[in-house]
Amino acid sequence: MKKKNKTSKPSRREFLNQAVTGAGLALAGSALPAWAQQGLKSKTPTPQSITYLDRRTYVHNMEVLAHILPGEVRTDKLQMMSIGDRRYLLQKGDVIDVSNLRKPALYNRHGFEETRFGAQLQVAYNKNLKKWILMTGAGPTGAVVVSEESTGKYDNPNWLEAYRKIKGLRGVRFYDATDPSKIVLLSEFSTGATGSGTHRNYYDGGKYAYLDTAPDDTFIHQPNAGRPLANGNMIVDVSDPTHAKEVSMWWVPGSRKGEEAQYAEWMWSKLVPPAVPPDQTPFAGLHGPVYVPKKLEDGGNRGYGAFGCNGMRILDLSDPTSQKEIGKFEPPPQYSRTGVAFHTIYCGFLDRGFVTANGETLNADCNQIFLPIWMIDIRDEEHPVPVAQFPRPVPPPGAPYDDFCFKRGRFGAHNPPHLKAPGRPRQDFMAFSYFIAGLRCYDVGNLTRPEEIAYFIPPQGDVPYGWGRTVSNVFIEWDRNVIYAAADTGIYALSCPELGKPVLDPMVVSEWSLPGLNEGAP
Repeated sequence: MKKKNKTSKPSRREFLNQAVTGAGLALAGSALPAWAQQGLKSKTPTPQSITYLDRRTYVHNMEVLAHILPGEVRTDKLQMMSIGDRRYLLQKGDVIDVSNLRKPALYNRHGFEETRFGAQLQVAYNKNLKKWILMTGAGPTGAVVVSEESTGKYDNPNWLEAYRKIKGLRGVRFYDATDPSKIVLLSEFSTGATGSGTHRNYYDGGKYAYLDTAPDDTFIHQPNAGRPLANGNMIVDVSDPTHAKEVSMWWVPGSRKGEEAQYAEWMWSKLVPPAVPPDQTPFAGLHGPVYVPKKLEDGGNRGYGAFGCNGMRILDLSDPTSQKEIGKFEPPPQYSRTGVAFHTIYCGFLDRGFVTANGETLNADCNQIFLPIWMIDIRDEEHPVPVAQFPRPVPPPGAPYDDFCFKRGRFGAHNPPHLKAPGRPRQDFMAFSYFIAGLRCYDVGNLTRPEEIAYFIPPQGDVPYGWGRTVSNVFIEWDRNVIYAAADTGIYALSCPELGKPVLDPMVVSEWSLPGLNEGAP
């Protein structure tokens, strides 16, 4: 990795000039065609597709340090807490001790509920309560497929009614995780009995939590065949996590019933059947969460959210009772016609004035346009500007396919490293989980020219072709130089030379990734 000019700050004019003269900002999508698909669960192989799961492991410029819970489907979100020199990964209802990476151990199996939405978790230390607080999501399944042939709400009259009848909490649960061997439920908070529940949320241990939700069934302007409602950002006061209280709600104008005039202005409002097949409908609304890199009570006032085909939105949260939009970046239409065009915003480069934004592929076998990872200049908040796209992964030498479209499953970026982590985030290194393309690592010293420098692709696990993820999430301990890849064959702890020599022994966390994060933790 070249070392010069790693974190310099070229002027906005220099960035734009570089972008125009060769920064790799390709505005064209994948040249590969979109193949017809008959249902959300249908298999859509092409003539070039392999007819089996690829069980090989491919590694470039990385090393596997540990394989945790091998053979288990461990694709869910990862969070970390620490007590002294002990470090615990929380995932899928379990607590995993990774303090000594030579001997990682399952510390508390089924320590908290592990439903699909419960896998959407957040944990942080609340210094006022002197407790580690765990928050998990709750809600109906994201897609209700009544039959194998169904494509969701557009062709099955029972679909919406089935969604409405799903029982259980729609909202979040709060736990006291101070003793990770005995996690105690504190409360349940409903975002609305007729709404979507919550999907991906954010909590920093402070006064507020930020929930990805549609609180009721008036949020109807969701083109996507597999979702009934378009989510927005709910701010909740959790200073007392046993009695959370709603503070405010913000959504993209046009999301709700009664906002038909604004909805008609969306470029995507006409992309519903029969204009497009059900499986080619775009996803609207917050996919979440809205990340708030500095606590509001500490002077923070900005939130960054990914709103599907409605792009990235920057919110002014100076007054949490009245959220306001400052600026937005909506991509060219070809990037928002299918899938979740904007899925996650990464705020680790804010000191340099940039964020990344990526989409999520929903269909298997490249049955939708390729969704890029964007590098976005937000120094002018009212007018965010894309300056680069990350390179599209190509299969490794020796793979039995010459494009990931022909490896069965979903091909596309999913998540960057979580914003909350031990250590200070590197400004010249980035990683993304990339579903069947595995984990991809990048040199981002020059923000206009991201370069892939390493990858790790584990074997495909025993999951249906159409839902194959392989690597779904990534978490980085910046202080120990350890990367975790959450895969459908277990969790892999990895190192990469460009990140630095890994520390395998127990180590006290001296600094967390955000100001004030986990302050006062034992």
